[in-house]
Amino acid sequence: MKPIIGMLALAPTIVLCASVASAQEIKIWTLVQEGMPEFMEGTISTFEAANPGVTVVNESFPNEAYKTQIQVALTGSAPPDVFFNWAGEDAARLVRDGLAADISAYGASGYAKTVGEGWLSSFAFDGANYGVPTDAVSKYFYYDPAFFSDNDLSVPETFDEFLATCQAIRTIDSSIVPWPLGNSERWKLNHVITMLNQRVLGLDALAADYALTAPDDELFTNPGYVEAWQKVVDMQDAGCFQDAPNATSPEASRSMFAAQVSPMIYCGTWCGNIFQAEGYEDFEMFRFPALTDGAGDPGGQFLVPQGYMVSSKSEHPELAAAFISHIVSDEGARDFAEQIGGIVSNPALIDEVDGTRWFKFFVSDIATATESVNVIDVLLDASVANAYLDAGVEILNGTMTPEDAMTTIREAALAAKSG
Repeated sequence: MKPIIGMLALAPTIVLCASVASAQEIKIWTLVQEGMPEFMEGTISTFEAANPGVTVVNESFPNEAYKTQIQVALTGSAPPDVFFNWAGEDAARLVRDGLAADISAYGASGYAKTVGEGWLSSFAFDGANYGVPTDAVSKYFYYDPAFFSDNDLSVPETFDEFLATCQAIRTIDSSIVPWPLGNSERWKLNHVITMLNQRVLGLDALAADYALTAPDDELFTNPGYVEAWQKVVDMQDAGCFQDAPNATSPEASRSMFAAQVSPMIYCGTWCGNIFQAEGYEDFEMFRFPALTDGAGDPGGQFLVPQGYMVSSKSEHPELAAAFISHIVSDEGARDFAEQIGGIVSNPALIDEVDGTRWFKFFVSDIATATESVNVIDVLLDASVANAYLDAGVEILNGTMTPEDAMTTIREAALAAKSG
């Protein structure tokens, strides 16, 4: 996406009272990424102009180095006031350790005006906001509307309708793979079970297990976990996947859809540009189907957000929160999308962005989500996440039952909790 020259100069700012904003400095840590230096230069300039006496110092770090350096800095004597972080366990750990500030009190006058509840839930813990998401990646079912129209198929809204769609496609032509699943790297099915766990159990029921805080005799014992794996088997039995999903790469599965060999695929928000590059762009999208008898919020949407938090040691938490609010203001989010290309948390001015129709669809649709569903391997202890990944391979191979899968995962969770 091309940058908008000078656009940031027009952005509104969060203006603090003179007594708060007088002769103060805040430090922000960001990641090194394309477009970020230009974006930060502009947004810092407009914020400082609206708040005389305030200085914002930006330092940026490469991805891998940052993960270590931010941990060290936050436990030290001079941490950044505002810092980039990923939602999920990376953020939760800082909250538990008392290193992140509760910024809920500053939401009503700032970020909560422009960022929806579903987005904000990604940095919320025990009912309080500890960060603000700026952007994220998500996943949708892409489908071929021409194939659906030619064969009188409707977009499935429920899981049962989705199974019926797979069966109907196989009836039309048994050689057509309704949904090519490229699980050779294990993470593709992991994204599916992420959504099925949420749809079956609901996020509240998952929380204590994912955080390993449930009592040992209850940890990962909810029968809903087995039910979620059974729904993977149900999809396989309905003919949704090809014969050897574990031997198919993500790239090969995407190409099957882009070549219109298969009419559906569950793929990330980054996939639209890949399909376009491979010569197909007449696709449409729909969310992961709801479960009519599930405990999870049907409006929850797969979302791996990232954004900014405030150090609990900051001497200027109100000013720090105001700067974050400035980033996610209407014009700030527009410029972020234009210059950095992220799926932004504030969609108000997305029509002004020089982006594709699917990019604009994602931004607008995600804003209506009622909760964010982060991916399992971000939320879980690494050993438990790996057990989930391995179990998915076995489920697809037919060498492990849903019950066996949860026995293995529970054992990994108990070991991680005691370790």
